[in-house]
Amino acid sequence: MQASEESNFKLLDEISKMTVRAQKDLELAKQELDEKQILLEDLAHTSSQKIMEAAKTNRDLKSKVDFLQELSHNLDDENKRLQQTNAELQSEKARYNKLNEKLKRDLESLIVREKELEIQQKRLSFTVEQKSKELAKASKMATVGTLASRLAHDLRNPLSVIKGTVEILKIQHTDLDKSIQEKLRRIESATKKISYQIEDVLDFVRQSELHLKRVPLSEIMDSSISNIMVPQSVKIVRDYRNVVVNCDSKKLEAVFTNLITNGIQAMNESGEILIKILDDGEYAMIKFTDSGNGLTKATMEKMFEPLYTTKETGTGLGLSICKNIVEQHGGTIDVTLSPTTFTLRIPKSIRGFYKAN
Repeated sequence: MQASEESNFKLLDEISKMTVRAQKDLELAKQELDEKQILLEDLAHTSSQKIMEAAKTNRDLKSKVDFLQELSHNLDDENKRLQQTNAELQSEKARYNKLNEKLKRDLESLIVREKELEIQQKRLSFTVEQKSKELAKASKMATVGTLASRLAHDLRNPLSVIKGTVEILKIQHTDLDKSIQEKLRRIESATKKISYQIEDVLDFVRQSELHLKRVPLSEIMDSSISNIMVPQSVKIVRDYRNVVVNCDSKKLEAVFTNLITNGIQAMNESGEILIKILDDGEYAMIKFTDSGNGLTKATMEKMFEPLYTTKETGTGLGLSICKNIVEQHGGTIDVTLSPTTFTLRIPKSIRGFYKAN
């Protein structure tokens, strides 16, 4: 009985201890629950704040998304407008490029036409200038023709009378003193000069056809020199190459005589004249160089014009006649200064409308 009570007492003691422990555990659990409740409340409050912040953020994001969507929509519209504008610009650019190409072609055509017009204008100006010179020359020729006709009519008969009278006086009066003979000689010399001027004018007016034959130029030159009264104070130096030309020897002789005479006069009948005959392939070249004081540039530019002369006497037709004769042979005549040199280039063989012997 006592053992059973002890056992029950132990059991109650253990139950009591277990109850105490349970109460302690319960208190601890309750305390822990309170702490967790506080923690949960804090967590709930924090979560509520986070949720509210998230909701606000979500509202802000939604507003921004709406704004971005609207902006994106506007950008799409603007992009479509820009694409349309770009397409229009591309079309306008293509049209502009075509127009630019057309303008470029038109400009190039205009430049070509302008150059053609410029060339035509220069040709027209040159033609007008040449025609003006020809008209001026024709006017001079008409004047010279009238002068030649009058000279031939008015002077030849009186000159014939003077020449005949002088010859009769010389024949009938062989015992005339020297002073009278000198006066008769001067009269003869004067009549020869007048006759020469008349023939000079007539030769310029009438341009007869050439009578061609092959002749050495040296032969024509020597004949020309022999027909000139060369003063003793003038030295003529001859430097010939053997050149034969098909020419009118009488006309070339007149040219050579005129040039040599001019050279003598230019040196005041004292000095040296160098005459060269050169072979220049298909051409013969003849050079006349004198040791005179030379020409001025102004004189050189006009010296081949009809009626131009720097001498107190003369017709001013000598060099113009020379030029005509040389050109009639298909050649050229030029003059250079320092020293004065006349250069003739004449083809060795000319063909065409000229009359040949």
